Amino acid sequence: MANQDVEIEVKFPLNNQEAVRSFLNQNAEKISEHVRQKDVYYTPIQRHFLKYQYPFEWLRLRTSNKGLFITYKHFHPENSHITDYCDEFETKVDSIEIMEKIFAAIDIKEVATIDKSRSTWVFENVEIVIDEVKELGVFMELECNGHFDDAKVGKTHLYFVLKKLGAHVGEEDLRGYPYMLLAKKGYKFGE
Repeated sequence: MANQDVEIEVKFPLNNQEAVRSFLNQNAEKISEHVRQKDVYYTPIQRHFLKYQYPFEWLRLRTSNKGLFITYKHFHPENSHITDYCDEFETKVDSIEIMEKIFAAIDIKEVATIDKSRSTWVFENVEIVIDEVKELGVFMELECNGHFDDAKVGKTHLYFVLKKLGAHVGEEDLRGYPYMLLAKKGYKFGE
């Protein structure tokens, strides 16, 4: 994809974290280790993102030691079990508290909070993260850093890199952490 606002990634539960960390520490460029991120997800009341069986939009405020950010993600194709990529728009903000007040004033409500510790490496032009997510477990995410005109080609590259890592992974997560957490708590999507 030519646009820097497009994200191509895959995510899996990770069953052999220590072995993968060891491989990455020996063979990849370490970017950061054990960075705490608190992600709070929101939805506008007027355009409820969770009314679909497969939500395709997410609005997030992130707090981490790297700063405060607001992010909007829009997955394609919309309301589909399997997506190819997402548009991602992110920028720094000065105050999470002020953003929360703005959201409350315009009827944007909180729906989920994800608290995680993230470690990041770059290997073969792929950003690789290991997330330890409260209430959900350990996951590995691979994201294309390079240019791909076709998202499916980018995903194929990610699966190729995944094999090189020797990672023992569970079934691919197609929905993301907020969806997983809400589903675990019994939320019924599309109702």
